[in-house]
Amino acid sequence: MLLAAAIEHLYDLNVGTTPVQEGAPHEKPHKPLLLMAALDLLDEGLATPDHIPWCQAIRDRFTARFNLARKHNDQNSPDLPFRYLAGDGFWAPLEADGVTPIRRQILVSDIGKVFARFTDGFDILVAIPKNRRKMREALVARYFPHHAAALLSSAHPQIGIPDPLSPLAKVAEDEPELGRSPAFRRKILEIYDHQCAACGLRIKLPAAYDVSFIDAAHLIPFADSRNDHPTNGLALCKNHHWAMDRFLIAPAPDHHWRVSQVLDPRRSNGEIELLGLAGKKLLLPQDQAFHPAGDGLEWRSKQLIA
Repeated sequence: MLLAAAIEHLYDLNVGTTPVQEGAPHEKPHKPLLLMAALDLLDEGLATPDHIPWCQAIRDRFTARFNLARKHNDQNSPDLPFRYLAGDGFWAPLEADGVTPIRRQILVSDIGKVFARFTDGFDILVAIPKNRRKMREALVARYFPHHAAALLSSAHPQIGIPDPLSPLAKVAEDEPELGRSPAFRRKILEIYDHQCAACGLRIKLPAAYDVSFIDAAHLIPFADSRNDHPTNGLALCKNHHWAMDRFLIAPAPDHHWRVSQVLDPRRSNGEIELLGLAGKKLLLPQDQAFHPAGDGLEWRSKQLIA
């Protein structure tokens, strides 16, 4: 498995979302936080790719980050992702015999007895420190962008954010963003069911063609925000993506479209079409956990050409 493919997989963890009754709906943080804790143990020499122990160290690393990223009624329960990450295809939790998959509740009394291992190529990738760093950064960008500084430094001080003058920081700047663009795009298209949030265009060809007429557009550009969470994105057809990126149209915090006053219907049918968006509602996903974030909508509104 290539690192880019692994990061795409990390962007699409089956994390689940919270119900509306428990406050503002959001993705559950447990699986990405457990993975970050496992990467910590590998960095510290407390685990190997084929033996991630259920231990107090992994519980502590999980809890430190959980306390920073938790929302509303999220429960501090590292035992759940330690078991249920098995459903994501690259993590195998095992009983003490090292053979039997765990299909029961994991208890504190299991500390030092049960363990998990990375599988399906992840075991090879996580053995390399550079890959672990990029995976950790990808998990934060995808699931916890607003807590990036704290999550990358507090629970595991050795990781820290590199000093901007250090050689490590220079290497990080020069490295390409592996997997993030296609991973973000696939997630946005899935959430919006390949439908433009402006005009409703939806043309989805069979998977074998690997063609979509819909783009994944960041609200606040990734280069500025390091935010690949789906709430920082919209699914847009190529025309409306082009228009939004040139600040001719903007999704507003009230979930309606605004258009620039520089558009003139006398010049072209294209401008007539864009002007027709004014005041129309955004076409949003059914799951409120993925509705566009207010800060991104506000940023776009402020960039609109007057």
